[in-house]
Amino acid sequence: MGEKNAESVIIDYTKRNHPIRVVRSGKTLTVMAYGEEILKTRNAYILYETGRKPVYYFPISEVRDRKLKATDTVSVCPYKGRAHYYSLLAGKREIKDSAWRYSEPNEDFNPIKDYIAFYDSVIDGIEESE
Repeated sequence: MGEKNAESVIIDYTKRNHPIRVVRSGKTLTVMAYGEEILKTRNAYILYETGRKPVYYFPISEVRDRKLKATDTVSVCPYKGRAHYYSLLAGKREIKDSAWRYSEPNEDFNPIKDYIAFYDSVIDGIEESE
């Protein structure tokens, strides 16, 4: 299921035969989209979920001003809870529903409540540095 450093584990969900682990990244991460820096942080988490590729979650408070716009889209994960979506504003574009946040998480996932994730297809990438 990915890296399992016990010292950096934020969430270790093992209920319902669907393991999910959230760990602290420990590195400085920069998210770029359409040639613009969206955020830079040392406070990111990585969510490892059975059957899915790892997803980076970033503090929503560290996203650059005016780079996100809330939409009306909502989804529900039976494990993590209710997610609300955002459009990403970058490169003179508005990419609808390109990021999500569990703003109404199930109790076990409260630690990621103020964190946002981006679809890989809308960002240029995530640069790591120490």
